Amino acid sequence: MYFCKSIDTTQHIMNQLRYTLLAALFIVAALASGCHGDKRPSDVMDEETMAQFLQEAYLLEGFYGIETSFQYDTLYPEILASYDSLLSGYGLTREDFERNIDWYTRHPQIYQRIHDTVLARFDRQLEELSTE
Repeated sequence: MYFCKSIDTTQHIMNQLRYTLLAALFIVAALASGCHGDKRPSDVMDEETMAQFLQEAYLLEGFYGIETSFQYDTLYPEILASYDSLLSGYGLTREDFERNIDWYTRHPQIYQRIHDTVLARFDRQLEELSTE
C-alpha cells in the first residue's frame, strides 16, 4: 500500500512540475522578443547540459516544495546551500546561471525543446517507477 501512495505522490509531483514548467514557458515566451539567429556563446551551457541541470533543479524544487511548505523561513539557508551545491556541481556561480537563463529566455524555441526533453525524462522515470 505504501508503494501505491509513493507512486500517487510521485505522479502528483510530476503533474505539478509539468504545470509549473508549462506556465513558466508561456510567460517566458510572452516576454521574450523571439528566437534570435545568433549562436550560443561559449559561456552558456549546451542544451543537453542545461536539460540535465534543470532536471536536477526541478527535483530539488519539488523536494523543498513538499517538505518545507510551512518551514521555509527556517530552512532557507539549507535551501540556498542545496542550490549553491547544484550550481557548483556544474561549475557555475549564480551570475553564470543568470547569464544562461537570460540567453535561453531570449531563445524560447530552444528553451522549449530543453523543457520538452526534461519532461520526457520525468515521464520515463515515472513509467519505470510504475512498472517496478
